[in-house]
Amino acid sequence: MNYTIIKIPFDACIVERARRGTAKGPDAIQAELKSDEIKFLEVKELNDFEVMHYEVESLADKEYKKKNLVIGLGGDHSVSYGLMKAFSKHFKKPGLIYFDAHLDCEDDFLPPTHEDIVRAAVNEKFFAPENILMIGTRKSYPKEVKFVEEKGIRLGKIDDIKDFIKNKDSIYISIDIDVFDPKYAPGTGYMEKDGLAPEQVLPAIKDLAKSRKVKGIDVVEVSPPKDVNGITSKLAASLLLQFLK
Repeated sequence: MNYTIIKIPFDACIVERARRGTAKGPDAIQAELKSDEIKFLEVKELNDFEVMHYEVESLADKEYKKKNLVIGLGGDHSVSYGLMKAFSKHFKKPGLIYFDAHLDCEDDFLPPTHEDIVRAAVNEKFFAPENILMIGTRKSYPKEVKFVEEKGIRLGKIDDIKDFIKNKDSIYISIDIDVFDPKYAPGTGYMEKDGLAPEQVLPAIKDLAKSRKVKGIDVVEVSPPKDVNGITSKLAASLLLQFLK
């Protein structure tokens, strides 16, 4: 399968400026991929929230029309909105596997911030709630839990992936790097203890790549200014390399 990587160096949705830095994530991940042969596109709008989403959606839509696997590099998690919107135009009844320490179902903002992306994806019907599998969540607020329970979104484990994809032809994967424990991924703005380990996640990603069902993927929230010896960027690159072979 041919693929296109879209760099989205946008982190303006993170209100607390001290937590910003994910805008530098795409360049850091690209450097760790260590290849001059990989083609990258890059989103130019870095300030206007709605224009950024439209640009992301337009770029991704063009690549899906070419039957390419679309890979997005964030940036904060809000960048997934345009990617998912483009994806939803091309695949019917797809599945979403969402790796994140947080539920991201806080408010009904459109376009959504990095805290509302799953809620928006459900409300905008990008994915049916029963076709969403969330993995690694360990920090949530009551209104998020209520939304997830009322909509029937599945909170699962890595072992659930094989069964989840069984009857689905197309899968979108969204990976917030904070799904990993901070000792493996310190370079992110919202670290949560007791996260997953690379040896848990990488085999599952490898199997998903082999399934050929994954049509879209993003890796977000890598913040190089907060990283330690580049280990977070290296981890992000190792996830993507499973799809670039």
